[in-house]
Amino acid sequence: MQDLWNGKFSREGYLYGKAPNSYLASHIDGLPASSSILFLGEGEGRNACYAALHGHSVLALDASDIGLNKAQQLATDMDVDIKTLHIDLAHWEAEVHYDAVMASFLHLKEPLRTLAFGKAISALKPSGVFVAEFFSIKQLPLQSGGPKDPELLYTVDSLQNIFDRSDIEILRLEEVVDLLHEGRGHQGDAELIRIVVRKR
Repeated sequence: MQDLWNGKFSREGYLYGKAPNSYLASHIDGLPASSSILFLGEGEGRNACYAALHGHSVLALDASDIGLNKAQQLATDMDVDIKTLHIDLAHWEAEVHYDAVMASFLHLKEPLRTLAFGKAISALKPSGVFVAEFFSIKQLPLQSGGPKDPELLYTVDSLQNIFDRSDIEILRLEEVVDLLHEGRGHQGDAELIRIVVRKR
């Protein structure tokens, strides 16, 4: 995964732009002041920098060191502070707890998917939220972004099964079609799955 994403992020500019994912941004805007947020698979840092700009404490995690270097450069350009951690999710263990864990278009195969999301829930404080937006399996024939490997795409049922736990409450789990305008990597109508989970 490091080689794959380093290849994508080594190109000039920001693959998915510098503006945050709009769905994540809407939830960042609703968090209490000075919340602590962990971003999984954060890449070039657009969501993390947006959160930091709004006064939150941020850790951005990714398998791509090139992506995280660009995230730090973006933070410098925006005059904000973010922390980054270069690590594969298979080897990551949370050392502290967060008010929110977020991810946009995190492409994981099983069994890593279930493992990583379990770790994300364990990293939440009580009443903390996990917020994410993924590409649906229905995205496969579309050219607006996302992987062409069906094992990296999502279904509502698969996420329902992963998050069917007694220690959390699923607040939202929905499949939608929305227009993406995120750099050169995501452009056009896309089949998306969105989820919000709260730790009990």
